[in-house]
Amino acid sequence: MANTLTALSFNNSYDIAIIGAGPAGMSAAITASAAGARVVVLDDKPRSGGQIYRNVDASPLVKPAVLGDDYLKGSQITAAFKRSEAEHIRGVNVWHVGDNGEVLFSLEGETQRLTARQVIVATGAMERPFPIPGWHLPGVMSAGSAQVMLKSDGIVRDGAVFAGTGPLLYLIVAQYLRLGVKVKALVDTTPKKNYVRSMSEVTGALSAPAMLIKGLGLMNEIRKSGTKVYRFADSLKVMGDDAAAGVSFCVSGTSHEIVCDHVFLHQGVIPNLNMTRALGLQHHWCVQQLCWKPTTNNWGQSSQGFVSVAGDSSGIVGAESAAAMGRVCALGQLVNIGLMSEPQAVTEAANDQKFMARQQHFRRFIDCLYQPIDQHRKPVDDNTIVCRCEERTVKDLKQGFAQGGREPNQLKSQTRCGMGPCQGRMCGHTVSELLADWRNEPVDDVGYYRLRTPMRLVTLQELSRFTDVKPTVTPTAVNSEELDSCEKGSSLQEKAQ
Repeated sequence: MANTLTALSFNNSYDIAIIGAGPAGMSAAITASAAGARVVVLDDKPRSGGQIYRNVDASPLVKPAVLGDDYLKGSQITAAFKRSEAEHIRGVNVWHVGDNGEVLFSLEGETQRLTARQVIVATGAMERPFPIPGWHLPGVMSAGSAQVMLKSDGIVRDGAVFAGTGPLLYLIVAQYLRLGVKVKALVDTTPKKNYVRSMSEVTGALSAPAMLIKGLGLMNEIRKSGTKVYRFADSLKVMGDDAAAGVSFCVSGTSHEIVCDHVFLHQGVIPNLNMTRALGLQHHWCVQQLCWKPTTNNWGQSSQGFVSVAGDSSGIVGAESAAAMGRVCALGQLVNIGLMSEPQAVTEAANDQKFMARQQHFRRFIDCLYQPIDQHRKPVDDNTIVCRCEERTVKDLKQGFAQGGREPNQLKSQTRCGMGPCQGRMCGHTVSELLADWRNEPVDDVGYYRLRTPMRLVTLQELSRFTDVKPTVTPTAVNSEELDSCEKGSSLQEKAQ
């Protein structure tokens, strides 16, 4: 069971440490600090907002409205976050969270430490790996990276090809077109069968008509622009030897090639697992979203009672549901630390939990429609790079498997696949699925890499410069009997089990 902080350390500890300042992290901070909790938010970006609301308060674009109404909504939550009593430490890299509530992070070349009674992981999502031939070449990036460049610095790439599937792909193409940037082609890899399969979830689509209309509007906007769109594409490859020179693909058995210098790939997003894995939280394979997820209860609490996981870190839910989930996680933790009664938390969480349940109906439709095809998740070409950091190919992994690497950590030892700076972020899911196929077993039985801290690269110089961070707000008095009886995460965690 999780350790309880001593009375002495409690006086110098935060009540709740939140890692990530996207919709989930900001909402959790607003809710918890309003209830009197001492909250600190740690984020690796210079401004709050996460990826979805990146730079919403300081856009480099003359007319940020071209990014859409959903983006502009972010200014409301960032403003509320700034008004809250939560401390915001920005530009940091969190690389360790201990089971005693210790959080270590790097800031401006030195290591800093704080302690917290509860922790909320709200590190968001990452784009699903797209391991096709040539995806590692210069000139190839993810569609999310294209959006980061646009939101952060107003940088675009004229004449690029966007390829893959999923709502974000169509959104970034539409944003490019609104700015007058020429898109050479959109290569849509959504297969015909997905449109048929998704009809089983049509009631979910109709449960959120505004979102359905929004998606159809993006497709219509792209069509009206005159941009060349190829639908039902498969066998996607990036052409080129030393850099991207174009893309090739098939549509209904007919081969196509498009010459270009820049290719943006996207086939959905998955939870960013490095922190939850390094914390040793329980995870499970989600068949609906084809990804690993931390196992949580309906309050977002994980297998370690003092850790909750909010937003897309727990499974892809979208910005509005992420904000709702952040509030629910905060309410659960307020109960655990004694700042709110359980009946009050249940009452205050009711609307958010109902909203998330409704959104999940629509999410099932989206996940079914935009499920990426097998050949773009599990490469069959022996020369395709799987681990970009160590440049390990499918052939290398097959050899490691033949030599006894039958689970991810064994395969890592045999091939170095997953040993690079990204710690398996870009190959972990691919390795799990490939091994499941080779073993003819469920992905859940195969598992994932075993990750340990530090979660980021840390220099000896950083470790030699060490600072303790303490709350700036005087802690509320708590007697030692209450503290000793308040094991982290016990109340709502035990009820959920």
